[in-house]
Amino acid sequence: MNCEAVHTLSLITKCAVAEIIYVFDGYCGWCWGINEVIGRLKRDFNDRFRFRAVSGGLVVGSRIGPLGDFADYIARAIPRVEEMTGAIFSEPHRTRMRDKTTMQDSRVPAAAFAFALAASPQSDSVELAHDILALNFKAGADISLAESYTAVLQKYGADAARFVAEYKEGKLFALANEQFAFAREIGADSFPTIVYARDGHYFPLCQGFQKYENLAHALDVLHREPPELGD
Repeated sequence: MNCEAVHTLSLITKCAVAEIIYVFDGYCGWCWGINEVIGRLKRDFNDRFRFRAVSGGLVVGSRIGPLGDFADYIARAIPRVEEMTGAIFSEPHRTRMRDKTTMQDSRVPAAAFAFALAASPQSDSVELAHDILALNFKAGADISLAESYTAVLQKYGADAARFVAEYKEGKLFALANEQFAFAREIGADSFPTIVYARDGHYFPLCQGFQKYENLAHALDVLHREPPELGD
């Protein structure tokens, strides 16, 4: 692909080829719910679109705080997400969400995501998004700790020890903030958001969960009848 990197570290790019951008957040339960749908779309449409993921900022600013403060809300939401999507929220995750010592801070998974892609630019960012979501909702890890990403970072050839050291020194917040700013720029203010992009134009397709069939139909139409682009 003839892509021009706009931000070297976070590898936010603009491409002439039509692409589908999946904006997720490591703390987003509905992102875990739509995870398999995104993977299936990528498998079925990768000959027609370029797919990539971008980390959004669900838990930022005043929202940063103990995960346990939201435990009752999350516990009420999980059955609905599981019923609608088929995703499973593990017992380790359910235990973790009630731990008042566990913090929520979207900058940490976003920084890990961007750090891994900087180390391995050709890696599958959708798969990386899945790995980060699985760390939270399947493994039940504390994803507010930089140390929790060691195995994921190593999988993508990134220096996990360097990530931990630089994050603790505050050097990686810019990686997260670049992701968040780009997500807002393309219209993602809730998660998950799926965006159709071409020649620097962005068209949000959905926010929240959608079934595979609905999204597959939309992608088929977009491929056959691409929207006209303004100046």
